[in-house]
Amino acid sequence: MTVSTIILAAGKGTRMKSPSPKILHKIAGKHLIAFGVDLAKAIKSKELIVVVGVEHEQVTKKALSDNEIKFCLQKNRLGTGDAVKVALEKFKIKSKHTLVLYGDTPFVTKGTIKRMVAKAEKGFQLVFLGFQSQTKNSYGKFKLGPKNTLVDIIEKNEPGYSSAKGLSNSGILLAQSNIVTDLIQKIKNDNSKKEYYLTDLVKMATEYGYSSTFVECKEDECMGVNSQLELSVAERKFQDEFRKKLLAYGVSIPSPETCFFSYDTIIKSGCVIEPNVFFGKGVKIQSSTIIRSYSYIEGTHIGRNCQIGPFARLRPGTNLSDQVKVGNFVEVKNASLATETKANHLSYIGDAKIGTSTNIGAGTIFCNYDGKNKNRTVVGDNVFVGSNTSLIAPLKISDGSIVAAGSAINKDVPLESLAIARAVQENKIGLGKKIMAEIRKVAGKIKK
Repeated sequence: MTVSTIILAAGKGTRMKSPSPKILHKIAGKHLIAFGVDLAKAIKSKELIVVVGVEHEQVTKKALSDNEIKFCLQKNRLGTGDAVKVALEKFKIKSKHTLVLYGDTPFVTKGTIKRMVAKAEKGFQLVFLGFQSQTKNSYGKFKLGPKNTLVDIIEKNEPGYSSAKGLSNSGILLAQSNIVTDLIQKIKNDNSKKEYYLTDLVKMATEYGYSSTFVECKEDECMGVNSQLELSVAERKFQDEFRKKLLAYGVSIPSPETCFFSYDTIIKSGCVIEPNVFFGKGVKIQSSTIIRSYSYIEGTHIGRNCQIGPFARLRPGTNLSDQVKVGNFVEVKNASLATETKANHLSYIGDAKIGTSTNIGAGTIFCNYDGKNKNRTVVGDNVFVGSNTSLIAPLKISDGSIVAAGSAINKDVPLESLAIARAVQENKIGLGKKIMAEIRKVAGKIKK
């Protein structure tokens, strides 16, 4: 069966109380609208249309910079029926069936859509998605007929709503394209809000001799995100499910509720994630690596048997080979560290390539920025960089070299050399005593 997908994303999102469009708020680092886009791709939609509002048109297009997506502008927000009508009028649907999704409903699964497709393949022209709600809500209610047919959807504030006890309507619809294109033109706005409801299609379909049915899913699968509170609830749901998957896969997380993951985080079995670790987008960790507490990792690939943290920050462009150690208060950005290299304490490593079995001493700073340009530092194999050293890029330190502690290195270091760049120490005998006496004298006057 061929399916085209329309995603409705033109809502103002006023309950978010945010300058950003609602659909561009994120769950686990992923835009709300991107969940629907990925679902449409997962079911292999022949075409994908996103309906957007006028004030957020450009920013939404920028966030969804996918050439396969078609955009449609809903100038006047006159309801879901109007939004679908606008899309169908602008683009001639090429598929036999049209799927209508929502940009603020991130958890609908591919399996649920497949069940809707199966119903359509049995001959139903319209298939709606519903759920059994445990609490009172403002969703429309399904009115059922014989043999699980759907004869009407009653909206809130309409007659009969208060007595309706059926499934709640998620709004998600799979319909035969030619039928929905025809019926959408006939929808009227004879309701309290003067809007065109997509749900009116059910009653109209019955009148025109078409058959409608439904598929039921769990309530949280249809969770909509309309406020900051609902966004936090959705984030919690995503994190809880993601943690369970990692634990089932063999990742040890002693305090899972304190760790936060991105939608694309990949962690192989045998890894240990200690409490209070945050993973941004683009993190991939190979097996048997330990991430210690209070580390912040994004855009980073980490090899096997590594030790990271505690209090480490790994920024985008970081690549760590096997058996690398990055310790407490070490920051790494756009740098690669080869096998068995270690930077255990209080260092910044930026725009660098470091060879195997190299030691970066405590307090070492890779001075990569000259105020205008970012410059690279290359450190070879088996190099020892002493503590409190500044490596001023562009710079190359060759294999087997030693950099003396406290040095400021701004010239290349040849193979197997000792580099020392610091002022000569002078000891002024007795001067320390005089200075301390003067300090005490001044301090005494201040106290008086």
